[in-house]
Amino acid sequence: MKRLLSVTLASVGLLALSAPAAFAEVPRTPKNMPSSLDDYADYEGATGCADVQPGTAALRELLLNTYGTQTIGGHRACPSGAVNSEHHDGRALDWMLDASDPADAATAKEFLDWLLAEDAANARRLGVMYVIWDGQVWKSYRDNREWQPYTGASPHTDHIHISLSHRGGAGETSWWTGQTQPVDGHWVALGGADSALGEAVSGEHSYAGATAKSYENGSILWSADTQAHAVSGAIAESYFEDDMVDDIGLPVTDELGVDGGRANHFEAGSVYWSKNTGAHQVYGAIRATWAQMGWETSELGFPTSDEYSKDGARRSDFEGGYISWTAGGGAKVHLS
Repeated sequence: MKRLLSVTLASVGLLALSAPAAFAEVPRTPKNMPSSLDDYADYEGATGCADVQPGTAALRELLLNTYGTQTIGGHRACPSGAVNSEHHDGRALDWMLDASDPADAATAKEFLDWLLAEDAANARRLGVMYVIWDGQVWKSYRDNREWQPYTGASPHTDHIHISLSHRGGAGETSWWTGQTQPVDGHWVALGGADSALGEAVSGEHSYAGATAKSYENGSILWSADTQAHAVSGAIAESYFEDDMVDDIGLPVTDELGVDGGRANHFEAGSVYWSKNTGAHQVYGAIRATWAQMGWETSELGFPTSDEYSKDGARRSDFEGGYISWTAGGGAKVHLS
């Protein structure tokens, strides 16, 4: 199963595209849409910086294909201070419409009525977290999901602001994948049965406080804090067989290709694998020191052991030496 979402970013800034010959009055619903709805999006504020997310780019493309020539942008460079907007992590759009212009106001009303009709069905399918327009705000995470007065610095009379949830930004909600559950949506986004995971071999079950599902070659784990990520192959075998979750928590990335091997990052550590060393976890101060040195590209190379105790210290062995740690002396590097 191929990913249903395929978008090429022409720009991360503002861009207007030429209009096709004709347009639908509202976005066309995908053919694979399930009858059930995604949950209302919780508030998930930006905590870091990232490029435009695939779901954000796809929503922009949907609006352009539906409404023709428009100016839609919103990605912003990482600030020097605190990150305080989904514009910074690629999950927000600004659709430049003028509330004082009758044609723009009609377009805005048409879209927003469609978005929020029938218990905000399409907002939920797209993973919309909140919308600001013409002095009002709609929030999916409030018990009262009605338009409320917006008291921010800008009244947003010159654009509609749309912020997406993490699932919406990733393009893993039902509008794009046909799946309402986070684990299933992530599996489809990875490529479904054609991905490295293969077919499902279990239903959803609980694992260390997360929702998990097993596949032929690995698992996907989801929690509200970490979102859905896959572990597969030798890394998955070590992670589950050695109960690594107790030390490093849940995955915060899918498996990544690194120089000479593979890796997954977790809440409190990482697991690195290479053909010569196998899969081993690294965490805490030892991991921080190794990361500062350049991870697997450093003189130490890949880890050859999990962290263990020796001579009153904690230690991880690597191809090119080891790192030890004590409460009094901190982390120290020992090259072979």
